[in-house]
Amino acid sequence: MLDGTLISWPGGSPENTGLIVALIVGAYVLILWLSAVVWTARDISQRTREPIAQLVCTLIVLVFNFPGLAVYRVLRPPLTLQEAEEHELESSALRRELARSGECPNPRCGCLIGPDYLVCPSCGLALRRACAACDRVLDSDWAICPWCATVVPQSGGSASANGSGVPSPAATAPTAAPEAERGVPHG
Repeated sequence: MLDGTLISWPGGSPENTGLIVALIVGAYVLILWLSAVVWTARDISQRTREPIAQLVCTLIVLVFNFPGLAVYRVLRPPLTLQEAEEHELESSALRRELARSGECPNPRCGCLIGPDYLVCPSCGLALRRACAACDRVLDSDWAICPWCATVVPQSGGSASANGSGVPSPAATAPTAAPEAERGVPHG
């Protein structure tokens, strides 16, 4: 008597309902998985220019799903390319400020430093570098030592002042010793 008035099972039967729920959950997991793959591809492309590294990281997440995403999060480079460039610019600005202020650029140190210091005596922060030939203090942006005309190797790997890979004439020309130019006797 009440058989026709009862609400029927969603989907018609428990088996059909289970199939519908499984399809919805499966579609949800598939969308999350594909979203993780796309996010990984975008994230790694912002962190490295190496196409092999980009491909490997994306494939790790594609193949291993969410455990692969956890592995990627552990192994990925800590800074994006933009953050690394900003960090380099900030370091360069701090070094230039150091040359003017006479104080260590490390905010936790603040030690007074001399114009010829290579490192901070308090915290050990590298401030400047020395010429390999005459041991004079050089600014970080100099390509040639002004005292002995030695080409200074740059951090980018350039071997010349003009960036062509060929030493400039000033670097290859024979020069007198700095002491002889100032009239200091050898001894």
